[in-house]
Amino acid sequence: MSSSRWTETLNELAVVALTVAVALGLERLFTTDSYEPDLLILVGGSHLIAIVCRRTGLGFAVSVVVSGAALLVVGNVLLFPETAGQIFPSRETLDLLRNDLSLAQTTFSAEVAPVDPVRGFVVIAGAALWWTAALADWAAFRLRSLVETIAPASTIFVFSTLLGDGSQPLLHGGLYAASVAALILTTRLARRARDEIWVASGSTAGLSATLRSGVIAATLAITIGIVTGPEVPDAGDQLLDPSEWDNGPEPRRVLSPLVEINANLVEQSQFEMFSVKVSDPSDRSYWRQMALTSFDGRSWSRSSNFDDVRGPVGSDIDETIPRRTIRQEITTRSLGGIYLPAAYEVAALVDSEGIGLEYEIETGALVVTRESEEDAARGFTYILESRVPDYSPALLPIDATAGLDEQFIAEYTALPPSCSSGQTSADRCWPDTIASYADEITAGATSDYERARLLQDHFLDPAKFEYDLNVAQRHDVNSIEDFLFVVEAGYCEQFASTFASMARSVGLPARVAVGFTWGEWNDARQEYVVRGEHAHAWPEVYFAGAGWVVFDPTPGRAPAGDSDITGQSPAQLFENDEVNRGGAAPPPSTVPIAPDDNSFIPDQQLPDDFLDGLDPADFDPEAVTDEPGPNRSGRFIRFALALLGALGIFSVVPILRAVIRRRRFSRIAHDPLGRSEFAWDEAAAALRLVGIEPEPSETAYEFAERTLSAPRPVGPIDDLAESVTILRYSTPADPGSHAQRAEAAASAIGTVCRDQVQWKRKVGDALDPRTILQH
Repeated sequence: MSSSRWTETLNELAVVALTVAVALGLERLFTTDSYEPDLLILVGGSHLIAIVCRRTGLGFAVSVVVSGAALLVVGNVLLFPETAGQIFPSRETLDLLRNDLSLAQTTFSAEVAPVDPVRGFVVIAGAALWWTAALADWAAFRLRSLVETIAPASTIFVFSTLLGDGSQPLLHGGLYAASVAALILTTRLARRARDEIWVASGSTAGLSATLRSGVIAATLAITIGIVTGPEVPDAGDQLLDPSEWDNGPEPRRVLSPLVEINANLVEQSQFEMFSVKVSDPSDRSYWRQMALTSFDGRSWSRSSNFDDVRGPVGSDIDETIPRRTIRQEITTRSLGGIYLPAAYEVAALVDSEGIGLEYEIETGALVVTRESEEDAARGFTYILESRVPDYSPALLPIDATAGLDEQFIAEYTALPPSCSSGQTSADRCWPDTIASYADEITAGATSDYERARLLQDHFLDPAKFEYDLNVAQRHDVNSIEDFLFVVEAGYCEQFASTFASMARSVGLPARVAVGFTWGEWNDARQEYVVRGEHAHAWPEVYFAGAGWVVFDPTPGRAPAGDSDITGQSPAQLFENDEVNRGGAAPPPSTVPIAPDDNSFIPDQQLPDDFLDGLDPADFDPEAVTDEPGPNRSGRFIRFALALLGALGIFSVVPILRAVIRRRRFSRIAHDPLGRSEFAWDEAAAALRLVGIEPEPSETAYEFAERTLSAPRPVGPIDDLAESVTILRYSTPADPGSHAQRAEAAASAIGTVCRDQVQWKRKVGDALDPRTILQH
């Protein structure tokens, strides 16, 4: 391999390394790295297409068109598995993209990095990295400009540094600096090889010397950085700290599901999120995903730990509370995040198709393990049993916190510090106005249950509050104050979070649960179909000796059970939503109403060995975790489809040209002049491969004369020119023989010309869309 070739290859690898380093640096923006394989495939695909287009001789404009088309195909197959079978993006893909970008915008406005890598963010990052790679290749190998090569990637690196969580600054800074140093070194090597500064006998030695000195300098710089970097004031952690290498997995940080509610309700209202197959339509419930346990004045979050799900799950509800058992077969579709819907409280996991699941002890949620996030995101089916409590006011203590651990009470009644003199809710402190308002609402209560009920009913009063999706999507103290005293309208997000914070203000342990209402019953499928429009949030209040009890202050929403607690009939979208707000009766609902008789089975009626009586095979850990899921090969299939799609793009030009050529020949098959003109165009296309093109002002003879004077053989161009001229300007006795002579000459010219050029030139010509018009 020549020195110019191997130095250019090294330069190409350095350009790729810079883009990869920047892509890896994006992990400072997100809670998990599940998105990285997709971004790295996009980076590799963009660089590969740029290299192929450049090496085959395609111009920059044509390369941009090919790269853009490839991005549409690869991005669709890789990031939108719902529509990947169509290869090219469809209307459904655009709808999904619009929803994803809306959720990303909401998250960007409401959350601080790191955030959950929702697909909208991955799409934006993937597109940015794709064009960063394409521009870097153009600047490095077409413009030959080092500054323009580094600039696009540096922009993304600075963006991730400024907005990221600041984790591992030396590691990411070191990767970026090393890749830039490698790019500078390889660019210098390639430039020297091209310019042939050294004589032929010493060129290799000169290149080796430059490479050697550059590697030594880079090694010294990195070594000094590792050794002295931690000693620099405010440098932070060491780049390499072996003592931290075995500290176990990092805590999982996830996006607050409250952020997704508005996007589900508005942008994805008709998308099926999941379905729940139950034995009877009356087996319905709020399909709960998780609970938010902490409020810092800015937003609600959760703090908890995880435990692997294996068979029966421990209960947080007192055994004296009557409960009913619901067996659910849940199939996820457009559901994002790691939290899975289920009726509360989960009792046992039966099967999960090999997807690893964990149980979040503190919030009672079913969670996808870190290792299974990617497979679960494509959708799967899991089967579980829940034991749903049936509360009544008589079962609840007068004092909700009687006998509870002080630490538990402190955690679930915690609020931001009270506002001091001169502070307002904008300072994320708890204002006296809200505290006094909560005391005023609950002033007549004689028990903690009555306090919770008075708070709930206050929000359900149609004269005071109304349901409205067109409100600010914020969860801080200032937005609570606006909601209570200015706007007086909102959706479940505002009602639930405000209720929970005000309940804490009067001493009630409270949290915010997030999930979905039961959805629409599909009689043909014998299951509940849950769409984005069924997304919901509601508060839960803890009562000693009973557990977490559901209240629902959102107008038009009420749980399927516990009507004695809430004083509301079961209600969701289009089912009793007007009745519960004091309006007229709604039209007949497609969702069957749970019967009042025998809906709940008191716990004491269940045998003591209830769980023991279940099939042990249902709870076999091997059956749950070792069986491969149906989507294990999904990434390979998506990559293969993306590759086939890219190949399909490259094949469009030659296929289209072949079709046009065949149609043209079929029209002129019996026209000698048309056949000769066709032969002339074929010969002209072959001559372009060797750099010879006819001028518009030239006659056939003039072009033939100029072509024959070229220093390379071109074939019988003079015979072709003579036959074409005769057929153009005279009427020969045997025009067919002249047409045959022209076709034979054109065929010979094509053979001679193609034998003189390399395969890369042939491929580039075959893929050049400009050649379509030349036929």
